[in-house]
Amino acid sequence: MFRRNLFGPKLVSWHALLQRMASVQLIPGHDKFRWDLLENGDFSVASTYNALIQTDLPVDNNKKIWKMKIPLKNKIFAWYLRRGIILTKDNLEKRNWHGSKTCVFCQHDETIKHMFFQCNFSRSIWSVIQATSGLYPPSSVGDTFGN
Repeated sequence: MFRRNLFGPKLVSWHALLQRMASVQLIPGHDKFRWDLLENGDFSVASTYNALIQTDLPVDNNKKIWKMKIPLKNKIFAWYLRRGIILTKDNLEKRNWHGSKTCVFCQHDETIKHMFFQCNFSRSIWSVIQATSGLYPPSSVGDTFGN
């Protein structure tokens, strides 16, 4: 049983899930884990290594973040920022949030890129950082963690 009543979008999602589940046909037998990197479905370290070195995508390496000498909460924030899951208004909207999408400092839509790199307020903060430390402001999240 549910502890709360479902209504609105959650009720619609629940009915959609029930419809999808109605078409699932279970058959008797044992379940088996399958590793899609090999045709036989078995796991191997070699297949994982080959997939990592042959891919054009960069490996998500967060070691630099975790080795920084900063408070843990700042490391976690940097990790969230790198993964793109900071709860900016565009990310909240994906979770059915119905508030205003505009930035509180200007009238542009709030995204991670806007909040940290394009907004006049954040650009002024980056200018102060540049003036005091000599670090040039990054233009994107990838640029922030790439240098």
